[in-house]
Amino acid sequence: MKDELRARVERRLGVDASAAHEIDEGWDSVVFELAGSWIVRVPRREDVREWLRREARLLPELASLLPVPVPRFEVLEDSDVFFVAYRKLPGEPPGPAPGATLARRLGELLRSLHGFPRDRALELGVESFDAGSWLERERAFAERCRREVAPLLDADERRRAEEMHGKFFATWDRALETALIHGDLGPAHVLRQSRQLTGVIDWSDACVGDPALDLAWALHGTPMKFAAALRKSYPVDEAQFERAGYYHRLGPWHEVLFGLERGRPALVESGLAGVRKRLPE
Repeated sequence: MKDELRARVERRLGVDASAAHEIDEGWDSVVFELAGSWIVRVPRREDVREWLRREARLLPELASLLPVPVPRFEVLEDSDVFFVAYRKLPGEPPGPAPGATLARRLGELLRSLHGFPRDRALELGVESFDAGSWLERERAFAERCRREVAPLLDADERRRAEEMHGKFFATWDRALETALIHGDLGPAHVLRQSRQLTGVIDWSDACVGDPALDLAWALHGTPMKFAAALRKSYPVDEAQFERAGYYHRLGPWHEVLFGLERGRPALVESGLAGVRKRLPE
């Protein structure tokens, strides 16, 4: 933690920040833990500041609605030195074999989240898409993948990728109802203690969009028993299940693009490995 940031954190939180421990070299923010009880997030780019301001407006309302804890920003330092700070939530990421109890609780959380009033989300400044504008967003992302990622794949992999994109767009439901979503719900942002869900963190990607995006990891990146248990508390139709599978396959494509944009070849390589692993046969 740089000296100026450390001094500002100490002044706002009243704790010694000299032993701040960097726990996440995230794509959008650097995350520090202080004194075992505070989390400090520092944006990497100017645009991330607005994401955190929006998150600060949204979280208090989610805290009163959701059946699972979310962070409560106690400090939003919005000046030349920008950071947010909140009390650390208990728990650890779920690991490779999360249980059915966790799945059911996550389904309950998603049911509540996706029922959040759309009009209120708009009042809070959350980015909003309807079915048509979400489809255009996905088309733009697929086109970027064709330009920047597909040339790094072999001919058969490119063919399978095209078929994957084509199936998604051919079956898109133009009457889809969008909802408030987390937008980046994966194991890094889910906390548990024993079998209990103790928190969901990092809401900076929240928007009004396709609810199936929040099901991508939960249905397609977890054991079958977990996915089946989640569907008991969050009913999923076949179309949602298929869209969630598409979004899950896209995860590593984001990693490749970020690695290319930031000049981080290790991310490009790990992302390409994930792309190849998740391509449909």
